[in-house]
Amino acid sequence: MGHLAEANDSGITTEWACEMKKRLIGKTIHVVGPRRLENDLLVSFIGKETGADCFVTDFDRIEGYIFDAAQEPTRLFLIDYREPRLREILKQGSLNGNGSPLGRRLISLFNSGKSRDAANGKLSVGACGILYGCDSAAALLNWMCRLFNSAHIPDNAVAESMETASETATACPLTGRELQLLMLMTEGLRNREIASRTGISSHTVRTHLYNSFGKIGVRNRLEASAWIEGHISMLYLLI
Repeated sequence: MGHLAEANDSGITTEWACEMKKRLIGKTIHVVGPRRLENDLLVSFIGKETGADCFVTDFDRIEGYIFDAAQEPTRLFLIDYREPRLREILKQGSLNGNGSPLGRRLISLFNSGKSRDAANGKLSVGACGILYGCDSAAALLNWMCRLFNSAHIPDNAVAESMETASETATACPLTGRELQLLMLMTEGLRNREIASRTGISSHTVRTHLYNSFGKIGVRNRLEASAWIEGHISMLYLLI
């Protein structure tokens, strides 16, 4: 990875790389998805640059980590939003309200913008959120380090992690509420179903969606779904 440290377009300089190395020793980062070249390269890069233990992990293995989570978060899961398996989990959870602990966390994310413990309704110590396309490799690494560093403060973990994610993301013209409603729409929910889940009227849902379409330059739900696909990079889960 030595050539990456010299690459101007990555945002990584030699001095920055030396400072970054070993900052996440004792932490574990999972790239969730199938074993393929891009995932293997990502875990290799992150591990060398931060000192974290990095693995490509299958969806089925996340459940055990959720149940065995320590009080202080030590694991970060980076879940490729484009994976068909993830989309099916989101769709099932949106339509019937049940499912796996992972599904409940992700549906809670899209419904409220906060990660909550499904058993007691309290905020989790860790965080769950959306990661947009990062501007550079340096931005991604810095975001991961800041996310771990802020996670030991339960009341601020979700807000801080969402803030740092947005700082490394490409500009999103949507408000939090508009993005929330668009995400629910892309999972196949009708306006009245979205209204029921979010506690607002169908008229308000329709107004928000109309405004969102104008902001991102799309004409219908199909084009809006394509915009979401092109701008959301990953979901993250910190436990």
